[in-house]
Amino acid sequence: MKEIIVQRKEGKKISDEAEWLPLANIKSTSRWQFGAKHVFKTVFHTADKNEYVYCTSNDAIMHLLHKDNGLIVVDRGRMGNLHHAEVIDYEKGKMFFDVKSDDYIEIIGEARKSAVKEYFQKLFGKK
Repeated sequence: MKEIIVQRKEGKKISDEAEWLPLANIKSTSRWQFGAKHVFKTVFHTADKNEYVYCTSNDAIMHLLHKDNGLIVVDRGRMGNLHHAEVIDYEKGKMFFDVKSDDYIEIIGEARKSAVKEYFQKLFGKK
């Protein structure tokens, strides 16, 4: 592992956005009491004076992974990797990874189907 998923610490708040932090950029760490009593987080300090905490937000992680890696949200809390998709059946709402073995993930809702179709076109230039 050469990078971790973090969120920027902004004073007493944590950013909603996740980002990758190369381990080589970490200068030191400290302990920070966040919110309720007895909730502590490790703060990663970098040479450029930025502070980060380890990301525990599922939504932030999913959004970050979606950006560059072919992963797309197909339902609440579930993602599929378009690079591994063999066939996408928008009518049935299924992303097949292996049609012969019936290995698929369901794409729930019309909005998700449209998002998968749009992202697939952007990634690969095809439907």
